[in-house]
Amino acid sequence: MKKEEKARRYDWLLGQHKSIENQIARVPKIPLEETFQSMDSLEYTPQNQEVVNQLKNKLVQIDNEVRKLF
Repeated sequence: MKKEEKARRYDWLLGQHKSIENQIARVPKIPLEETFQSMDSLEYTPQNQEVVNQLKNKLVQIDNEVRKLF
């Protein structure tokens, strides 16, 4: 892969990474009062935690692809 192609791919991956981080930030969290009362100290409901886990897995895939570029 040429340097220009790597640069374009890197920029695209960076944009995807930022987009996914924004998606994670928009996932509703459990209110702090409930979190403090729970012994588990969970940030998300089980459904929302699954969404966050899937998004974080995508971030790992992006990170791995960026490492392969360089």
